[in-house]
Amino acid sequence: MNLELENKIVVLTGGTGGVGRSIALAFLQEKSKVIVLHRNEEKYALLQKWLEPKVGIDHLVGIKTSILEPRTIEETMKTIYQQQGRIDVLVNCAGYAKEAPLLMLEDDSIDKMFDVNLKSPLYLSRSVLRYMMKQREGSIINISSVSTRRGGRGIAVYAAAKAGLERFTKVLAQEVGRKNIRVNAICPGVIDTEMSLPLRDRMGEDILKNTALEKYGNPSDVAKAVLFLASEKMASFITGHVLNVDGGFSL
Repeated sequence: MNLELENKIVVLTGGTGGVGRSIALAFLQEKSKVIVLHRNEEKYALLQKWLEPKVGIDHLVGIKTSILEPRTIEETMKTIYQQQGRIDVLVNCAGYAKEAPLLMLEDDSIDKMFDVNLKSPLYLSRSVLRYMMKQREGSIINISSVSTRRGGRGIAVYAAAKAGLERFTKVLAQEVGRKNIRVNAICPGVIDTEMSLPLRDRMGEDILKNTALEKYGNPSDVAKAVLFLASEKMASFITGHVLNVDGGFSL
């Protein structure tokens, strides 16, 4: 199906991770131009190596930058807009979690979870809105987590940050909807990635038992949902929505 995403300018964070690279692949298959904001050249090189035989990297751009510093974010977005002439989609996929009881978490770990999972998407969204407002169109997609719906030991701070991201998504959607800018979120369940391996090793049987489809998600499941929400053809009347992609784990 043609989602009409060809030549769209997509800015993606977290593109070197398991879910992020599948999102990059999905957009490239739709012939979008994907700009990956990253902080590690080696990981970005691995992303290029993974993508090249699958879809090619002619429409892939990497920018090494910080997504935690508001001024740097502003400069990066300005550069992208000047080079590309527009920014159509922002996908906030970067995430960070440290699993530990609250009493054992140090201040730095708490700060980092809020910085990466909530403050960074906020700053990135504020920056990209400067250009989407001019265009009078655009799509922002935030990647949340099933931890906002299902409790668990050692994830209180991470869940709080992601819950904040979901509420931010809904309120921002109300704020910018009149400019034809859509803001949505995706709430993945347990996805088969390297990041989730310790959790699956420790609690895999319980997770599958409590998932309606009795299987883990694939990164491509999340990527397909991102494409759907990014597509004006498919989702032009959807905003402020948090889409569960969790196999029924949150039921």
